[in-house]
Amino acid sequence: MLCSIIVYFTLFERGGRTIAALTHALWVAIGLHTTYLLFARWHGELKQFDIGFWLLLATGLVSAIFAIEPVLWLYQHYSPALLFAMFGLVAVIPLLLGREPFTVWFAVRQTPRWQHRTPAFAAVSRVLAAFWALVFFTAATLCALRPTDPMFTALFPNMLVLLVGLPSAQWLPPLWFKMFPPASPDAAEPLIMGMPFVFDRAAAADARAVIQFRVSGEEPGDYWVRVDGGRCESFEGVAPSADLTVHTPDRVWVGIARGEVDGGQALMERQYSVEGDPTLLVKLRDWFPGGRG
Repeated sequence: MLCSIIVYFTLFERGGRTIAALTHALWVAIGLHTTYLLFARWHGELKQFDIGFWLLLATGLVSAIFAIEPVLWLYQHYSPALLFAMFGLVAVIPLLLGREPFTVWFAVRQTPRWQHRTPAFAAVSRVLAAFWALVFFTAATLCALRPTDPMFTALFPNMLVLLVGLPSAQWLPPLWFKMFPPASPDAAEPLIMGMPFVFDRAAAADARAVIQFRVSGEEPGDYWVRVDGGRCESFEGVAPSADLTVHTPDRVWVGIARGEVDGGQALMERQYSVEGDPTLLVKLRDWFPGGRG
């Protein structure tokens, strides 16, 4: 898509920003971008922004073919503003319709699979999309203020994207979760794999332990957690050796982790079982105060 954008603006500018240059730029850019869309769809990499930009080009081209002058005037004088406005609409429309925001496509490729089903993943994806919509509409406003000034149509908007938009993935989620703590997951896998996020380093001190979880039920799986010198890591699969192994149905551990089931009582009633050092089971309450009831 970036190549299509560069081609469009390069041809438009070289042609003197005339209607003829605009029409030529639209034809070439839409041809290039359509080729990219087909390639991206073939490889399963089609994004919402790709479709949004194609619609922007197609709208301009239809206006050129049918000589719709008001629309052509907008493209001729405010193309950068239209581009960023399109980005903003792509970010905000799925939020308004209750659909998956564009941020999910990127987040799925940058986070572990087990996080994708958590309430936190859905919440932060929507928050980031809303923030990006604000960034894009602000950039569109800058472009519209001085449509012939490259500082306002290129430099400032792109600095806004690079210096404000991109870093938001690092600082916005923690800030949001601090203000609005997410609900606990309702599946064993994210609860266990997410234990490092609720790990109390001070409570664990210099403890070392490997805890294996053998989960059965509707969503079976094997996971293990390593506590070592104030650090905690989670893994899928079977640990080479475990100090404690917990055999549990998925719904039982979900109830325990969410504080809906008393862990000690459930153990006495043999709803789940353990092997190894039973004292570690008690310590889990201190080491993971937000991850085990």
